[in-house]
Amino acid sequence: MLARDNPFSTDRVLSVRYRPQGATWDSLMARLEALGRRAAIVGPEGSGKTTLLEDLAPRLRKCGFAVRTAAVTREAPRIPRQAEDALVGGIGPRDVLLFDGADLLPWLDWRRLRRRTAGAGGLVITMHKPGRLPTLVTCATSPALLQEIVEALLGPGEAGAWRGRAEALYARHRGNLREALRELYDIYAAEER
Repeated sequence: MLARDNPFSTDRVLSVRYRPQGATWDSLMARLEALGRRAAIVGPEGSGKTTLLEDLAPRLRKCGFAVRTAAVTREAPRIPRQAEDALVGGIGPRDVLLFDGADLLPWLDWRRLRRRTAGAGGLVITMHKPGRLPTLVTCATSPALLQEIVEALLGPGEAGAWRGRAEALYARHRGNLREALRELYDIYAAEER
């Protein structure tokens, strides 16, 4: 089997977009507007924060905003000053910055970024725990959500046979859907050989 034929391949998994739990896109956008477009998407690793942040971009553009994006990681928790200048230089009321991993930024870097984006039309960040901005949504996962994603990737007929496995993987990866889906890729590849 070729990697691209695996239903759990990266490109197929990335095609499954954020699914609001207990909300609608309209209600999420209304809440974001009520928060002045300054908010945090909060949740543990693998819960959909980055996907939700990505999916906000076209909705904000549809509202007439220019969207700027940035991310930091544990391995690279800082934005080089020149890159920061390019990112927030000239930012104004029709610009929204979507920033992935804000809780990884050192405190002084966060304060500077927040100050430099004060005139922006918005700042939406992802974090593992609440605190730096008001919470827009807390992303959460469930075995049912993982099964829903498995069904979207496999189709309802084949997905039923994976129900027990999906629940076990959900438990083993403590709700981290990204890691559960990576393991499903390996399992599927091994069984198809």
